[in-house]
Amino acid sequence: MLKYVSKPYMIAIVEVGEDYTDRLITLKADRCSMEEAQQIAKDAGYQVITDLCTIVHTIDGVHIIVAVEPEVEPENLISAE
Repeated sequence: MLKYVSKPYMIAIVEVGEDYTDRLITLKADRCSMEEAQQIAKDAGYQVITDLCTIVHTIDGVHIIVAVEPEVEPENLISAE
């Protein structure tokens, strides 16, 4: 009898800057949709870049890459004064 073995899901929350990328968080799950992965990033306080998010199917699993905006340092914010 053939058994179905589910592939693990790797969720990577990746900061995408102008000339760099940086992996911020990596999670493992038994199942996950793109919407769920994006919600995880939003719940962690990140602003998701929907157009750059993708799902990659590999031989040994599924990778969900959620692209997020770089964090803005408080001192780099422009004052409205």
